[in-house]
Amino acid sequence: MPSEKKSKKKTTRSQIKAERALVKELNKLTKQVAHLQDTELIRVYKKPLKFLWFAFLKGLMIGFGSVLGASFLVGFFIYLVGQIQLVPVVGDFVKDVLDELDVANVVTEKIIELEEGAETINGIPMEPQ
Repeated sequence: MPSEKKSKKKTTRSQIKAERALVKELNKLTKQVAHLQDTELIRVYKKPLKFLWFAFLKGLMIGFGSVLGASFLVGFFIYLVGQIQLVPVVGDFVKDVLDELDVANVVTEKIIELEEGAETINGIPMEPQ
C-alpha cells in the first residue's frame, strides 16, 4: 500500500508540472493573440475603404504578373516552335502555320490601310466610299 501513495504523489507532482507548463504556454499564446490584434492587417480589415484599396492593388499586381508571365511563356513557345522548324516532319507543318500567320498579318495591314483612307493598295486604285 505505501507504494500506491508514492505513485499518487508522483502523478500529482507531474500533473502540477504539466499544468504549470500549460499555463506558461497559454500566457505566451495570449500575448501572441494580443500582438496579432495590433497588426496592420487586422486594422485594414476594420476599415472597408482601406481594405478595398488593398484588394484593388492586389488585383492589379496579379493581373500584371499574369500578363507578364503569359507573354514570357508565349515568347518562349514561339522560340521553341522556330527551333522545331529544323525537324523534317514537324518542320513542314510549323512552316505552313507560320506562313499562314504572315498572310494574316499582311491582310490586317491592308485592312488598316483601307480604314485610314488609302487611295491605292498595291497600285490598285480604290473608290472613295
